[in-house]
Amino acid sequence: MSRLPDARRGVTLIELLIAVSIIAVIVSVAAPGFTTGLATVRLSSAAGDAASFLTRTMNNVERREEAAAIVISPSDNTLRVFTAASGAKPANELRLPQGISIEGDEPKRLMLYPGGVFPRIEMKLRNEKGAAKSIQIDPITAVPKIQ
Repeated sequence: MSRLPDARRGVTLIELLIAVSIIAVIVSVAAPGFTTGLATVRLSSAAGDAASFLTRTMNNVERREEAAAIVISPSDNTLRVFTAASGAKPANELRLPQGISIEGDEPKRLMLYPGGVFPRIEMKLRNEKGAAKSIQIDPITAVPKIQ
């Protein structure tokens, strides 16, 4: 058996460049779908967090028999709860993640009184891709509805 003394094994530079360019094309095609998927997951998570925050606040008002004010602030994308005990400092606060915004221009202030009828709480969240989720809290059952 004779082998060529100069035969070399391995990958040539051209083969390596072709493989890298194929991977680059696949990544460039998949990247926009991946970022859209992340934005959608972030929006769903933020909507769930906001609904949970509002429901928990309603339950605390009833359980502790302490009135509270909810301030929904679109300018800084936060939900704050103020009570008589907390004064000017919020008793609880939820900051929405970056890329998620609350629709509206002016802050919404809602008063919750123990033993009273809660107002219907509605808010709309939007992500940087334009997708939106609407959050509604039923005033009687305190059950959130996210659409």
